[in-house]
Amino acid sequence: MKRNILNLFTCVLSLGLCNAFLSAKEEKTLKGLIVTGGCCHDYKNQKNIISEGVSKRLKVKWEIFFEMDEKKSKAHLSKKGWADKADFIVWNHCFANERDAKFIDSLAAIHKAGKPAIALHCAMHSYHWNVKAEDGKENTWPQLLGVYSKGHGPKRKITVSKAKGQETHPILKDLSEGWTTPEGELYNVQRVLTAKVLAYGNNGVAKEPQACIWTNEYGKGRVFGTTIGHHNSTMSTKEYLDLIANGVRWVNRLD
Repeated sequence: MKRNILNLFTCVLSLGLCNAFLSAKEEKTLKGLIVTGGCCHDYKNQKNIISEGVSKRLKVKWEIFFEMDEKKSKAHLSKKGWADKADFIVWNHCFANERDAKFIDSLAAIHKAGKPAIALHCAMHSYHWNVKAEDGKENTWPQLLGVYSKGHGPKRKITVSKAKGQETHPILKDLSEGWTTPEGELYNVQRVLTAKVLAYGNNGVAKEPQACIWTNEYGKGRVFGTTIGHHNSTMSTKEYLDLIANGVRWVNRLD
């Protein structure tokens, strides 16, 4: 009898310690880095929408690198150790003309070594010009993302449908089935490489739904990507910010 009571006490104590550990893990303040700037989007305001919105859902101390000039952005991102202090990086930028393979490789290598990544909207169209490497495989940026995308449809609302079997994925837990964005610009995803597609988007005119939310494993790093996010009106919604916050949890293995 005494042994049974002792075993029960040990189990309760262990469970309590386990829950305390999980709570401490969730409460850890993450260091997030947003890399943003470039053409065609309101990055000046989006950096605030993202950082402030996610911080209402998670404890994140943000560093923001905001640079609209492509050459100046490249100069900063070429510096040694520029991302060392960050627990994860959010890529919300649009530099589609970069063709320097060594530079692109250096960025992807950061995540291959284990740094988590969040890729939003035009991050899919940045650094993707040298599509094929010498070995015939996709270059490192699409490999990092897990998909290859080029071009997009007209500006129309996007209805999001969860992929079969992914309805309960932790990133999608707060997203209602059939959520429709206030505004949108559906990206064409020509090739799904190593990504696990979580949801597809339909703008009503595309020939078929396009992958719009996914995860990828790149080397030691986790990657969460979504092509949704052209307009501030969409980024500001509860659904979008919940999605990004859940993505941050997932890439940092807090899910």
